[in-house]
Amino acid sequence: MSATLLCQIFLPIFGLLGPLLILVGLPGTWLLLFFAGVAEWITEPRLFGTPVLVAAVALAVAGEIWEALSSSLRARRAGAGRRGSIGALAGGIGGALLGTMLIPIPVVGTLVGGGVGAFALSSGLERSGGKSADSAFRIGRAAAAGHMIGLAGKLVAGVVIYGLLVTALFV
Repeated sequence: MSATLLCQIFLPIFGLLGPLLILVGLPGTWLLLFFAGVAEWITEPRLFGTPVLVAAVALAVAGEIWEALSSSLRARRAGAGRRGSIGALAGGIGGALLGTMLIPIPVVGTLVGGGVGAFALSSGLERSGGKSADSAFRIGRAAAAGHMIGLAGKLVAGVVIYGLLVTALFV
């Protein structure tokens, strides 16, 4: 069996891990790119080509930036200062990791933990910085919503990368 045929069989199957890993807070887009890189390396002629791989990397980077900045930007729009914006980002990441460990239900632990973490740290830092409880609560809600939007955007990027790579395998 040729390397190309093996890649056409196994990449679509194992590539599904990418979007699933994104849902639990792991680097699924980068796993997809790793699989594509290995497939590109072991096959002759090349399966994807430079334009497809560059597009996949650009989508992965865009997904990471979107995820990282969504909670901070939403918190900032709700009135957060520097502390609250940084708290939204750090709380979302830390909360997602902690939630994944503490709530052993796939996806749920990551989503709940990330949202709670973004809310708690951004609102707590804003409150300790002198903002009113109402204002801090509003900022925390925006940070939590931003975390969810960020995760959804990264998931969309992962699904598009998966579709791009699988389509390129057979075209």
